[in-house]
Amino acid sequence: MSTGDVAPDWWPGPACGTGGLIGGYLGARLRPRLPERALRLLIGALAAALGAPYAVQILN
Repeated sequence: MSTGDVAPDWWPGPACGTGGLIGGYLGARLRPRLPERALRLLIGALAAALGAPYAVQILN
């Protein structure tokens, strides 16, 4: 149990918003140029790379 003031963690909101805007823009630009399979592999690799640190943190 914590005591005292509890402040929200503000940085994830703008970081996720910025990442969403950049990812949406890049995805829209790459979609016509890449085959569907390559795009799926790219997105899967990105998701795995972003999730790996969380998995390592949980295991430690």
